[in-house]
Formats: sequence, C-alpha cells, structure tokens
Amino acid sequence: MIAGLISLAMGVVALLVGWNHWRYRKQETINLLEAAILRPTGEAPLPLRKLDWFLKYLQAILGLILGPLFILTGAAIILDELELL
Repeated sequence: MIAGLISLAMGVVALLVGWNHWRYRKQETINLLEAAILRPTGEAPLPLRKLDWFLKYLQAILGLILGPLFILTGAAIILDELELL
C-alpha cells in the first residue's frame, strides 16, 4: 500500500513538473537556487545554451510520459492491495 502511495505521489509530481516545463519551454527561466545566489551579487544569469534548451525539453517530455505511468502503477498497486483488481 505504501509503495502504491509513493508511486502515485511521484507520478503526480513528475506530471506537474513536466507540465510546468512544457508550459514555459520557450522562455528563459532560472531555478530558485540560482536566483537566490545571483540576487545578493547583482549579477545577471548566463544565457541558456543549446544543451540547456535540450535538457529543458527532455525534462518536460519525460515528466509528461513517466508521470502518468507512475500514477497508473501506483493506482494498480493500491487496487491490488485492496483486492479490487
């Protein structure tokens, strides 16, 4: 049961991360840690390189594919534990 809940939670998080990255895929965004480091120094973030753009798309696609997969796996584990499947 716990494994199913963990898988379900991981799937929801992966799906939300994938959706968020897909939504902002054409904008130059920085993460919170980088913003916290750059704020006190007054520096501007470096421009994104081709590898950064590729990884942004890859993370979005993997989140959108693996999120529902983990959700279905978690639901199947939970339903199997409850003997409904």
